[in-house]
Amino acid sequence: MKKKFFALATVLMTVVLLLSCTDSLFINEALSNTSEMSSSDEVNALIEKARWGDGKAFLQLADCYRDGKGVKKDFTVMLTMAAQAEEFCGITCMEDYMTSLPERSDFRLIYESVEKCTKGEWDEANSMIDQLMSNGNIDGHVVKGIFEVLRGDTLEGFRLMKQAAQAGSSFGELMLFALDNRKANHPDTEKLSEKSEKIPFFNSILAEIYAGFKGDSLKNESLAAYYFMKADEKAYLGRRGASWLLRYNQKCNLHLSEQDIQRLRILAGIDGMEEDQLICKDEELEASVSQLLQEKMKEYQCSKGTVYVVETATGAIKAQASLANNRSQFVPYEDTFNDEQRVLMKGPAYLAMLSTGKISPDQIIDTGSGIYKDVRDSNWQRGGYGQLTFEKALGFNSLVAFAIAKDFIIGNDVARFEKQISGYLSDMPNDAMGLLTFYNAVANGGCMVKLKTEGDDVSVLNEQIEEKEHIISLQKALHRAVSKGLFRKAGRNYTTVAACGRSFKTEEDHYRMELCGYFPADHPLYTMMVILEKDDYPASVNGMCGPIMANTIDLLVTSYDLKPLLVCQDDEFEEEVVDSAVVGLAF
Repeated sequence: MKKKFFALATVLMTVVLLLSCTDSLFINEALSNTSEMSSSDEVNALIEKARWGDGKAFLQLADCYRDGKGVKKDFTVMLTMAAQAEEFCGITCMEDYMTSLPERSDFRLIYESVEKCTKGEWDEANSMIDQLMSNGNIDGHVVKGIFEVLRGDTLEGFRLMKQAAQAGSSFGELMLFALDNRKANHPDTEKLSEKSEKIPFFNSILAEIYAGFKGDSLKNESLAAYYFMKADEKAYLGRRGASWLLRYNQKCNLHLSEQDIQRLRILAGIDGMEEDQLICKDEELEASVSQLLQEKMKEYQCSKGTVYVVETATGAIKAQASLANNRSQFVPYEDTFNDEQRVLMKGPAYLAMLSTGKISPDQIIDTGSGIYKDVRDSNWQRGGYGQLTFEKALGFNSLVAFAIAKDFIIGNDVARFEKQISGYLSDMPNDAMGLLTFYNAVANGGCMVKLKTEGDDVSVLNEQIEEKEHIISLQKALHRAVSKGLFRKAGRNYTTVAACGRSFKTEEDHYRMELCGYFPADHPLYTMMVILEKDDYPASVNGMCGPIMANTIDLLVTSYDLKPLLVCQDDEFEEEVVDSAVVGLAF
């Protein structure tokens, strides 16, 4: 009984949960019904202020819908305005706002009767519901319907809610949708779309469905962008929607004005802070990253370690920790290694080979038993990877596949190959920052920005380092490298991660491990690089750099409250099955 009641109580509170999850407003047809408005211009002015994240404007709109000033009274709109006012610091606590409503007023009765229902205080709830219905409040039918559903009479409950919805209750419409779709794998988007003109809040729900926030079954980014833009017109966007639009705009230009981009940044919470607040927050992050690095270096017995964290879109360095283990004491040091291109950089090499037109991502490369000339794959003693597509070869970090492909495609024209790679790096220094700049460009969809300290303007080094289709292929390969490939320990089950790594011996005979990656894989927010050095084996990029990257993602999510923006790690790629065969390149 307790379990059943908990489930029904969860459904009952769907209204509040939907509001907090979508961070959206809910303005119904009253906004367009000028006959019911005495001050529509004032309301529209408040809406425009709210679109800039003005918490006080949200609070004033809540008061308008509470008192019917310039608009028709509406409980759901008032509730959502109050929720937004809380998020954007217009009020301290939404519950305080609700309990400040006049005693025995209809909206106070609705709020308290729902609360009584969830607590199982049936007599008191029923008394309040009777008062609402005797007052002629149509939302009273909705609460009565909820009451009946909780008591087990689902048919009567739905009948009452439908009656209220037909009479113009936005509360009734929202509860009907929530109850109809509480167990649906595929929400009725057609019905939602039909109602979205009358109930603009549904634009937010549609946008989140198509953005994949509620699962990938109906994911369609172009539709998500359309509905987020529609939601934005009435200030229903919230932080998560604003962040999504900003990331999507980087990939597919929405032709937003500079003013709109500035407004979205403010809504998303990544603009408008005082500089000392930003620096303080980054210093805390950097301290956490440094502590993490120190702990892992002790565990793995590493002599040196570095972690970079970069804001993908702007290139802003949010944290940088570099430590050297000096007689069991960790001291700061500068990573001066400047021979990055001496060892194959698989990301740039992948793009350079695709650019020749002689190989495609799905081309089969037969790596045989994992040995080719003087190159060996990490699993050669276990029989090698056998046949791999070129895209999967990157995910499995197959040096043999790249060596075979390079011999076939590049041949003796090594200078041209190296020139192509140099072009991707935009003449960046031959060091870790140069390599990190490249992978940040991949995360940015091919747009390379200069890595910078906080406060500098964004500097674009190269608008598009390679054709879009080749960048997308590389992104898929990097994602697979974490989800199904060699760098799984860099992953997290609550978001998608993409990464590429390598290990090699320096001239000083140190084992150097490097891992570059970003998250979320589909809409990157942050790019990271983890570097470790140690004197002897074991030296595993996946086993050592991977956990540091994964834990750094945890720190970022906690520091910047990113969890609402993230989706679960998907299962897009099937498990890889490779067949050991003869060495060769199959074309």
